[in-house]
Parts: sequence; C-alpha cells; structure tokens
Amino acid sequence: MSQVDHRTVKLGEVLASLIERQGYSRNRQKILDSVGISSSALSQYLREQSKPSFEKLVALARFFDVSLDYLVFGQRAAPSMDSGPVPAMIEHALADARARTSRHAAIVRRITRVLADRVDDVARELSETPNASREGLLQDDELLRLERYARSVDVLSPDLDFDVVTLPDGSTAPGAFLEQVVSNLARSCTYRFLASAEEGSKSGTALRQMLVARAGGDAVAAECDFRVTSLPVLVGICLVEIDITPFSAEEPALYEQLETYISAEGWIGYVIRPNRESNADMVMSKDRRESARQGFDAAWRSAQRRTETPAGSLLRA
Repeated sequence: MSQVDHRTVKLGEVLASLIERQGYSRNRQKILDSVGISSSALSQYLREQSKPSFEKLVALARFFDVSLDYLVFGQRAAPSMDSGPVPAMIEHALADARARTSRHAAIVRRITRVLADRVDDVARELSETPNASREGLLQDDELLRLERYARSVDVLSPDLDFDVVTLPDGSTAPGAFLEQVVSNLARSCTYRFLASAEEGSKSGTALRQMLVARAGGDAVAAECDFRVTSLPVLVGICLVEIDITPFSAEEPALYEQLETYISAEGWIGYVIRPNRESNADMVMSKDRRESARQGFDAAWRSAQRRTETPAGSLLRA
C-alpha cells in the first residue's frame, strides 16, 4: 500500500512568501512567462482556490530555486552536495588555510607566557591580559568563532567581499566567511545582506548562487534576504545576535573579552575593516551598536530587493 502524506499543504502561503521575499510583488510577469500561466491562475494558486498541475509545480519550484517539498509544504529538503568549479574550490581552500593560519598565530601570541595546566586557567589569564579583543578589535578567526553561535546576522557592505571574492579575471569564488554562513543556515540562522547598488550587484548575485549550491534553495529562501541600497555605503558593518548560553560555555575566554560589548539580548556589532591590509575589525560600543541597528533597519526598509531572471542576471524590483 502507498503511504499517505499527512503534512499540511501550504502552497499559497509559501508561494506568497517567495514572491514577496524575492522581489516580485510589484511585477509578476516574469513568473507568468517562465511558468506559462495566467495572472488569474497565479492568483488562484495564492488563494488556494485551485491546484497547479505537477508540471506547473515543478516549473514554479525551478523558478524560485526551491524544492517541491518547500514549495508545497514549507519544509526544507536535504541539500545535495556540489563540488563546485575548480577555481572556487581552490579559493575556498586558500581562505580556509588563511583562517587556520591566522587562528594559530593568534593562539601562539596569546599563550606565549601562559603555562597553566587547565583550560580555565588559560581563559582567566587571557581575560586579564591586554589583547586585541579587549581593545575592541577582532581578527577573522575570532569573528568566525563568534558567528558559529549566531541566531541572526545583518550585514551592510559595499561589495560583500568577505563572503565572495572577486578574482583577477573577474570571476568570483567563496570568501573566508561563506562556509560559516552555510553552516549557520543549516540550523536556521537568518541573514539579511544589504549591499551598495553600485558596487555589490555582481557579488550579491554570486553570493546567492553559491549559498543555493551549498545550503540548498529551500534554506536560502527561508533564511536569507538580499537587498541593494542607493545610499552611499562608505564602510561595512555587521550586527550579530548570538546565543549567549552556549557561547559563554564553549568559548569562555572570547566571551569574557567581549562581554562588555554584548547586550542582554545577545547583540554585538562591529565595523568591517575597509581594506585587506588590516587584520582586524573594530567592535562597536553598546550605544554605537544600537544606533547602527536603527540605521540598518531604516536603510533596509528603503532598499530594493534583489530579483533574478531565470538566466541569473540581476534586476531590481
């Protein structure tokens, strides 16, 4: 006997969310042309007054880059593995090596004069010793360790270059933070990426495509939002809501170094360094962080959503 699927159908709700989040609320013509349906048919799907054929369901899922499970039931399907192009793999390996080398160097510097037998003693020594984090600076390895505990992340950047690297030939490859974003999406951490309309269009498109390839279209549709702003973006910022309980338990030294910068709700913010010659980003004070959150939210509300044609070229909604 065939097994009966008792899951609740959420096609109308999910379809409405995809249309809104991917920037087609004002103009649905590209959906109609790609799927081959009329405007009235799409409206009936949204109101769940009629059901699309299997072929139309597949076409809708393909257009929005999600699985049928997500489109019909709002549930993610397991993402498939993607080897990626050779240049991208090489760049990822280099980025990983740089992150590990940086972390090793930071640890060596910090434990040079520390000969304690227990981890707690080392953490206590580090928290009392002046270092980059106590002075309000964070290196990439520390940022990666911090982001592992993120619940939500807001990124404002001219070109998103720490998630996507532009190679000399103009192609793009994964940046140092991309794999951490992929890992966080798997545990339902949400991301809002806001980039400059002038500088961030290509990298934003590449970032979304890389995340879909690695985390799956369902995860990206559910947890990521991409917008571009016409406002001048002179420097990047990152606002992170962290899960304080596991962070403080599993990274006691780093937590103690950052505790004065973290709000009671778990928010911390930092200014992204404007060049690759620097080796650290600057943590915001609490009052600056709150001002930055208000500024980000205002810029986000006025920004344009990213939309993509089936061929993958970026448009503005």
